[in-house]
Amino acid sequence: MSAKPQAKLRKRTAETRRARRGAEEENRASPRAGFTLVELLLAVGLFSILIVALLRLVDTSLTIWGRTDESRELSEMGGAVMDMLAADVHALEGGKRGDLLADWRLFDLDQDGISGAPVQRLRLVRLFGAAELQRLDVGAPFETFERGLAQVGWAVLPGTGDTPDERAIGTLVRGERLLGDADTLSFFDPSFFGPSGKPVPGSLYEITGGVLWFNAWFASQTSILHEGWKLGDGLVHCAASWDAWNRARPDTERSIFNSPPGGMPQAKDVPLLPRRVRLELELERPRDLRFRTRLATAANVEDSTLLVRDGRRLPAAGGMI
Repeated sequence: MSAKPQAKLRKRTAETRRARRGAEEENRASPRAGFTLVELLLAVGLFSILIVALLRLVDTSLTIWGRTDESRELSEMGGAVMDMLAADVHALEGGKRGDLLADWRLFDLDQDGISGAPVQRLRLVRLFGAAELQRLDVGAPFETFERGLAQVGWAVLPGTGDTPDERAIGTLVRGERLLGDADTLSFFDPSFFGPSGKPVPGSLYEITGGVLWFNAWFASQTSILHEGWKLGDGLVHCAASWDAWNRARPDTERSIFNSPPGGMPQAKDVPLLPRRVRLELELERPRDLRFRTRLATAANVEDSTLLVRDGRRLPAAGGMI
């Protein structure tokens, strides 16, 4: 090998070594880019705070959505029940086969041996159309059942829970019976509601639960309503009970709500129907039970204040009870 190629090889080798030494010195002079331990801990802490805030936001959103959905379902159920009640009242039969009976029954919800919780029952005769008879799957001719007249019964049955609060939340039931059906007991029969206050088994079916209050008020021909619905025994007052044939069927000794309207005339050939009917229905959401408290002592008529067991469960001043 000649001297000239050897000189070129040594020159390239020397240049390569110098380049490597320069790169190593540069690496030693400037440290590698990255996070320190403090920076890493700070980043993890900020990320954790963001995750917690996001989870709380999602939880709050789901809670609000659940409450809104529950309120919507409760409102829809209440509206559907009121529509059924209004349809029954609007279709009242005014002829000689018609009838309307609204009375009250007392139940012992506290199981202290005293029946003191009033519950209303509503029974009426209304006209059923051909479509409603078809829904009931009536096999007999239309004329067989008193021109399509039917009895309708409404009642609230107390709950069956272990605590007074659970028993105070009732179940609204409704039933239908075609007039002239000899196989079933009339809703107006005195024995239809037994000694326990419950109807004949299989006659009334559940419409909705969670019922806190249900009642119907009745305005007679002399009731004055422009100042509101006011209960009383005067001619201008409304009544919480009604007997279309004025036969004293509501038991006035059982409940004061069974008092008849003032100035009711005797019925002759047709039933006496109210001029107007006011329906009230109050439903409770299951979660509301957590915020309910009870009276610590029995309340008297002359009391101006009420003592409760847990005042923290009461709403703030100005709120609704």
